[in-house]
Amino acid sequence: MSRRPGCAPADASAAGHAGGRRAERGAAVVELLVVMLTLLVPLVYVMVVMADVQRALLATSSAAREAGRVYVTGSGRLDAERRAGLASREVLATYGIRPGDPRAGMRLRAGCPPGVASGCVGGFGPGAEVRVVVTYRVPVVRLPFLGAVAAPNLMIGATHHTRVDRYRGLGG
Repeated sequence: MSRRPGCAPADASAAGHAGGRRAERGAAVVELLVVMLTLLVPLVYVMVVMADVQRALLATSSAAREAGRVYVTGSGRLDAERRAGLASREVLATYGIRPGDPRAGMRLRAGCPPGVASGCVGGFGPGAEVRVVVTYRVPVVRLPFLGAVAAPNLMIGATHHTRVDRYRGLGG
């Protein structure tokens, strides 16, 4: 067997290469864990926040619509406002937002547009225009087992405009 200068014998190179394989055994598992933790954990976190945003979008739009619908079917202004607030809280509760949650809010504005018949008084009556705005702040930063912390929030909101039917008789 002839040997060229500068080349190691065939047995020596095979032994050196096998020793390198043994030294690197398990490195792929460590690399996979590092890559998975740096990519997968933030991706799952973003998906959870986006799911909360979608839930808040559905909750606020449904609550605003229902509050407006209930308001225009009321028999008096105070009764209509009470029923609208109750409807808004109930709809938000169906989406998992607790009643009295400080991150949720509802604003209701009713008024009589110019040129409406005399039955519309004080923002309530035939032809009254109603605007309902429901908002919810979605927390972006959360800690495991502690929940949301004081940090930036995404403000999600929905607005619903409706009108009391002009030809509807009000009262008991």
